[in-house]
Amino acid sequence: MAPSRPQELLASVIVPARDAGRDLAHLLEALGRQTLPRERFEVVIGDDGSSDGSTARLAQGDFVRIAPGPPLNSYAARNRAVRESSAPVLAFCDADCVPEADWLERGLAAVGDAEIAAGRIRFTVPERRTVWTLLDIDSFKDHERQVVQGTAETANLFVPRALYDRVGGFDDTLPEHGDFDFVARCLEAGARVVYAPEALVWHPTRNRARPFLRAVWIYNRWYAARESRAGRLPEGMKLRSWVPVVQPFRARRRWRRSIGPDRRWLGLNGVRPSLGETVCALPIMYFVVPYLSGVAQVRGWRDGRRLR
Repeated sequence: MAPSRPQELLASVIVPARDAGRDLAHLLEALGRQTLPRERFEVVIGDDGSSDGSTARLAQGDFVRIAPGPPLNSYAARNRAVRESSAPVLAFCDADCVPEADWLERGLAAVGDAEIAAGRIRFTVPERRTVWTLLDIDSFKDHERQVVQGTAETANLFVPRALYDRVGGFDDTLPEHGDFDFVARCLEAGARVVYAPEALVWHPTRNRARPFLRAVWIYNRWYAARESRAGRLPEGMKLRSWVPVVQPFRARRRWRRSIGPDRRWLGLNGVRPSLGETVCALPIMYFVVPYLSGVAQVRGWRDGRRLR
C-alpha cells in the first residue's frame, strides 16, 4: 500500500501581534477548536517587535509559526506573516478576536463565491457597559454596512493569495487605515467583496472615553492622510463637515441608521440602549466625535501632503 500523502493546506490564518500574550492564548484556543481539520490550516503570527516574550512561548510545531520583526506597525507584521505562509487563502484575524468554531469553514466557503469575504464581527459586551461601550459598537466594525460602502477590515477577512500578491499586499507606510487601503486596491484591481455573516469572530469593546476617542482620532487622521496623499480632499477639509449636527444627521439618515445609537446594529450585538444611555450618547455623537474627527482629518491632510 502506498503511503498516505499529507493533505494540502487550505488556509493560512494571519495574525499581527505586539505584546499580546493573553489575547493570543484565547485566539489560539479558539483556533484549536475549529471544525476544519488542524492539518488543513496553519497559523502564522507576525510579531511586531514584542518585548514581553509572549510569542516566543507560542510556537507549536506545524500549527503555529512566528514571523518576528522590528516594531513597525500591524500591516508590516501582516506582510511578514504572509511571506512565511503557504496556503492559497489568507484568513486575516486580529490577536484580540475569538473566532467561532466553524469560522474557517464558513469563511472558505464564502471566499469561493467572490474574491474577498468579509466575515461578521460581533462585540463581546461587558456586564457593566458604559456609554462608551455603546458608542464603540455604534461606530465600528459593522461589516455588512462597510461592504456596501466598498470596504472591510482585517479583523475578519478572507483573501485569495493570488489577489494579495496581485495588489502587492498591505501598504506598510500607513500605520493605520491600511486595511481600507488594501481593500480599495483590490476593488480597483477588479475584485469583488461580499459579506459572510456565517464566518463569525468576537471582538472586545472599548469601554472608556480615552481608548474610544483615540480610535476616532487615529482612524480619521489616517483616512485623511490616504486621501491627501492621493490628491483628494478629505471630508473634514470641506466646510459642510463643520456645520453642527447637520452633517452627522444626514449621514445617519443616508445609511438608514437610528438618530441615536444604531438600534439595529446594537440589537444584533445583544444590546438595547436605555433612554438614559441614548441621551448621554447624543452630544458625543453630534458634537464631540464630529469635531474631533474634523481636527484629526486636518492633521491627516497635512500628513498626507508630506507623504505625497
